[in-house]
Formats: sequence, structure tokens, C-alpha cells
Amino acid sequence: MFILLGKLIYSFIWLFLLFNLVHPFPKPANVVAYVGLAAFVITHGLQAWLLQSTMTNQEKQQDKFKALRLFIFGVFETLSWKNKK
Repeated sequence: MFILLGKLIYSFIWLFLLFNLVHPFPKPANVVAYVGLAAFVITHGLQAWLLQSTMTNQEKQQDKFKALRLFIFGVFETLSWKNKK
């Protein structure tokens, strides 16, 4: 329940930050949104890169979108993996 809510919130945050690229907010808010987007891309990118580099070729073939889901949802995706096991 809470993992689904967290994924939904992360989706709205991504949409909010990406919307700023298309239609920038007023001056002080757009700087905060740019910094937030950079922080999200860096932290989630590092998580996805670490996952991708530690997976074997067989794991990569079984689930091709695992790193992408980790990039989008971050820690909530790893928590959902923990609950599935």
C-alpha cells in the first residue's frame, strides 16, 4: 500500500520537474526545480547504474526494464523487490 503510494508520489514529482523544462515556472521556483531534477537524475541514475553493473547477462535478459524502473521509482522499487521475496 505505502510502496504504491510512494511510487505514485515519485511519478508526480517526475512530472512536476519535467514540466518545468517545457513550461518554466517563475524565477525562484524554476531554479529549485532545476536543482531538484539534477538531484533526482544523479541519485536515481547512480542507483540504476549500480544495479545494471552488478547484474549478470542472464538477469539482464530476464528483466530488461528493471534498471529503468529503479531509475524512475528509486527506493520504492527496491522495497517492492524486497516484499516480493
